[in-house]
Amino acid sequence: MLSAIGCGALTMGLVAASMSSPVLAADFYQGKTLTLIVGYAPGGGVDTTARVVARHLARFIPGQPNVLVQNMEGAAGIVAANYLDRRVAADGLTLGIPGRSWFMEGILKNPGIMLDPTKFTYIGSPGAVTSSVYVRSSTGITTFDELKSSRRTLIFGALGSTTPTAMVPSMLAANGAPIKVILGYVSTARILLALEQSEVDGFYTVDDSFGRRQDLLDNKIVVPILQSTLRRPGLPVVRDVLPPGDGPLLTLVMSVDNIGLALVGPAGLPPDRVDVLRKAFLAMAADKEYQTDAVKADQPVGAPIGGTQLAAMIDDLASAGTADSIAAYKRLRTAR
Repeated sequence: MLSAIGCGALTMGLVAASMSSPVLAADFYQGKTLTLIVGYAPGGGVDTTARVVARHLARFIPGQPNVLVQNMEGAAGIVAANYLDRRVAADGLTLGIPGRSWFMEGILKNPGIMLDPTKFTYIGSPGAVTSSVYVRSSTGITTFDELKSSRRTLIFGALGSTTPTAMVPSMLAANGAPIKVILGYVSTARILLALEQSEVDGFYTVDDSFGRRQDLLDNKIVVPILQSTLRRPGLPVVRDVLPPGDGPLLTLVMSVDNIGLALVGPAGLPPDRVDVLRKAFLAMAADKEYQTDAVKADQPVGAPIGGTQLAAMIDDLASAGTADSIAAYKRLRTAR
């Protein structure tokens, strides 16, 4: 027979266990609103992915909360990431998809960047993505060889200086391609509009950027001439057109595509809610209805990345960069 003290300890243990169980996480989300912060303006690839996730994720969260999308564009996702890092309560009611490259700023410990990407709570990613170099058909260029031999310098629109949209074209330019990179665009959607209006000639971006502007591809206003991974047969791959010595730097740059669009929360989320959210994300990723919507938006399906794996990938990235590759990365982002 248990003593009074033993019974009390057992009761307290059961209460503590119940407080950390998914049942209470379900009770927590019942009738609540989950806000999803998006680091880019409506209309581009980041926003399109976020809205597909927002449309389906709640179905798999016990309690099925409402989901509200809030766009918070600026500094290639850093504004949204800073908001999650500094302004958001760690209660599981506010998550974010800041963008594709925001975490690199923290990993590089750039001046003025206080966030530590290894401290965020990672929920999941739809998976790695493929990016491509797109050029306007009106340039007369339909292959990468034609781009290399062009007598006219092509203007490429780009987001932040540390995004692949700027860094990959800059690497190509450093190896002889007649490309000039123009920074200052705050969203993918605005660069797509600049392409449509002949303000720029080219754009290096993830293929799902055209989720809401499929017409630009269907009407052959732009055509792909180079890709980051072997997705389209016959199209050359970025790594193959750059010298082997650029390999370590390119690995650092391409890490953004390997991670994809991560759904994250602030540090310190309660473990039970993290568990619920991570399981919900993977269940959503396996759902046929979600996959149908994702395919329509040209998003990756079939190989989602769980939150635990994402956190490990960020940790590895933070510790794997050599002094030389990081120095080359920093030089590249300032070479315009």
